[in-house]
Amino acid sequence: MKPIETLVAAHLDAWSSPAGPERARSIASVYATDVFVGEPQRALRGHDGVEQAIAGLQAQLPGTSIARSGPIQVAQDLATYPWTLGPADGPAQATGRDVLILRDDVITGLYVVIDTP
Repeated sequence: MKPIETLVAAHLDAWSSPAGPERARSIASVYATDVFVGEPQRALRGHDGVEQAIAGLQAQLPGTSIARSGPIQVAQDLATYPWTLGPADGPAQATGRDVLILRDDVITGLYVVIDTP
């Protein structure tokens, strides 16, 4: 079993990486093929859904990356942690929390909760 820190780091790296084959490989290794992505305004499914969510975020806030900003809390198959989103050398443009559902070393569900726009 992968350590949760490894899986969360790979998840966040995928969300901060540019479009292309490397991000596609990351998505395939981190998420279940039928992963559910629940965002405040929409719900997506599968690897294509993850790609759409990442592309949408990067189009809305270009030049930003997402980073964990606190500890990972785990209860059975659920993990959650706070994050910040912003440029590497500037203030956060948004903060929030991810809630992950895990199974067999992959993410089967991702819920994105945004604290600040």
